[in-house]
Amino acid sequence: MKIISKKLSEGHPHIIGIMNDGTIDGIVNTITGEHAPLRDGFLIRRTAAEKRLPCFASLDTARVAVDPLLSGEQLYNAQPLPEYRAKEPE
Repeated sequence: MKIISKKLSEGHPHIIGIMNDGTIDGIVNTITGEHAPLRDGFLIRRTAAEKRLPCFASLDTARVAVDPLLSGEQLYNAQPLPEYRAKEPE
C-alpha cells in the first residue's frame, strides 16, 4: 500500500503521477475544505476515472469496498445505481 502525503503543488511524487505510471489499484481521496485541495480532488477523481481506477471520497465507502476483499472474497461486483434500486424491496 502506498500512502501519498504530497499535495499536487508540492512536486513529485504525487498521486496523479503515480496513477499515470500504473502502480496503484485504487484511490481514497478525502476532502479538507480548502480551495486548492478541492481542485486537487477534482483532478484526482478525473484522472482516476480516465484510468478506470476505483476512487473513494470517504473512508466509510472505502471500508465497505475493502472489507469483503479482506475476508477472502474472490469476486467484487459493482453495478449501476438503478440496478441496486430495482432489487430493493417495496
